[in-house]
Amino acid sequence: MTPISQFPNEQTTPSRVSILARLVPSLAYVIGMLGAALTAVGLMRVMEAMRNAESAGIGAVARGILEADMVTLVGLCLAVFLSFVGMLVIVIRAFMTTRTTATPSAWFFVVAGGMSFIPLLLEWEAQSILVGSIMGGNVSLSASSIQLCLTLTLVTSAAFTLILLVLSFVPLPSVLRAKRKYAPIIVLALMELALIGMAVAFQMRVSWLRQVYIGERF
Repeated sequence: MTPISQFPNEQTTPSRVSILARLVPSLAYVIGMLGAALTAVGLMRVMEAMRNAESAGIGAVARGILEADMVTLVGLCLAVFLSFVGMLVIVIRAFMTTRTTATPSAWFFVVAGGMSFIPLLLEWEAQSILVGSIMGGNVSLSASSIQLCLTLTLVTSAAFTLILLVLSFVPLPSVLRAKRKYAPIIVLALMELALIGMAVAFQMRVSWLRQVYIGERF
């Protein structure tokens, strides 16, 4: 009697989780975080310039924040594109009849995407405090809070980037494969919408800062 495992049509469950299916979305999230980190560095320079030149005009400050923000906006646009590519990879895999590797669990993308938004939100908060302080004329009172948010942006960006890259390449146990083929697609679609929302929010802020820079008033 021939063992069942020897039938040629028998489909076995892949024991390895696909690297490509993990890497492309992770790169999207990494690019978004790197944009936030570079913007944080730019905002630190704006803060330093404000301390060195206490009489800096509103237009000059708005321009500094605007230039720093553009890095995040470009990073988010690239992240949206790569996230869409990653979602296409998962969609294609969902309709493949034979695979040697498994699709990652939806929880992988929940954790990866969730980590990537932390630096972006920290940077947004730092910038909001900075703009509000400038409008209220009390930047010195909020300097410590702004610096804390910017420092946390840099720390979390570096830490989460390393974690995501490691999780994208190291072998994952088969228990972390997707149990339902549509669950990862739904999660990636939600993450894509969240990235688009962040990009729109930063675009609106960039447009407002450009108006402040031109008019030199809030």
